[in-house]
Amino acid sequence: METDAGPGRLTGRRRRLLAATAVLLTVLAGATTVAGYLALRAHRDHEAGAVADAAALAAAKDCVAATQPVDVTALPASQHKLDDCATGAFGTQAGWYSAILTEAYQAQNMHVRLPEMDAAVERTNDDGSIVALVVFRATISQQGMPDRENSYRIRVTMVRRDGQYKISQLDQVAK
Repeated sequence: METDAGPGRLTGRRRRLLAATAVLLTVLAGATTVAGYLALRAHRDHEAGAVADAAALAAAKDCVAATQPVDVTALPASQHKLDDCATGAFGTQAGWYSAILTEAYQAQNMHVRLPEMDAAVERTNDDGSIVALVVFRATISQQGMPDRENSYRIRVTMVRRDGQYKISQLDQVAK
């Protein structure tokens, strides 16, 4: 049986209780520090992903807009842009696409406006490529015909090449 050791002395039981409390508080402080570090790292990873997504979307919109040049005078710049932003399967597709555009624009004297364009990331693949959906309306004017408006949904796979995002695959989802 323990007797009171006086006001200035701690009993063995009280010492163990204080030691256990100190250990518990130390463990909680360590756990809070680790959790804070992991949360900060996750936040930085998320921010880096958001920056990559924004860059990929801007490149996707810019490159898809190049598939719809304003008129025949804009074709050379459009073809140059397509060459700059195409890689992989779309690189081959862009080559023959440019030839078809030239013939069509010259034969029909076409003018195109893109009044509306939007894009969103569908997913980020394990290899770092980003799949985006680009939606836009194109108003097409031809001499002697009323203006037509077409809506398009284009799925693009964006990959990073030489420090910038390029289209490696382009598929029309629906018209």
